[in-house]
Amino acid sequence: MSGDKIPKDHAEELGDCFAAYSRGLFGYACALTRGDHALADDLVQSAFMAAARQWSTMRSLRDAQRLRWLQTTVGHLAISRFRHSGAFGDRLPQLEAVSRPPPADTHADAVSAIALQRCWQAIQALPPQQHAVAVMRWLLGMTNSQIAATLDIADGTVAAHLSAVRGKLKAALGPYDPFGSEDGPAS
Repeated sequence: MSGDKIPKDHAEELGDCFAAYSRGLFGYACALTRGDHALADDLVQSAFMAAARQWSTMRSLRDAQRLRWLQTTVGHLAISRFRHSGAFGDRLPQLEAVSRPPPADTHADAVSAIALQRCWQAIQALPPQQHAVAVMRWLLGMTNSQIAATLDIADGTVAAHLSAVRGKLKAALGPYDPFGSEDGPAS
């Protein structure tokens, strides 16, 4: 067989071989796989694909030898699948544990959402320049220097506004301040 093409006479012989042995091989594969029909189908198909690759040798075998070769191939393929599945199955709980998201903390999520909503309400009520500084810092992630350049004010004024806003947020939100002591990006 050259490449993926099977010569026509080989294809016909392989088709006859499939017609003669596939049903029995499927039963054999079902016994090996404890009734897993999908896996049995895969094993039989894989065995005949291997036979197609070896057909120049297989075609000269007697019927009993050809059947034994196909059964042996199905057996080896089944063992390979079982080993792969077993190795994967042993690692599956570890893989699931690593990839499973932590359970939702609905109480913490709700408190955080309410605190964040109250925070932005408090920011909306700020004087215009403090509001602009807070939005640029915490919504847009700008540094003190970037805010100062945008608003054409001194870096120290930006820092003073942020300090004043933080104080107002702490007073309004108490322990639910979602920013904590975090200022955001450094200047």
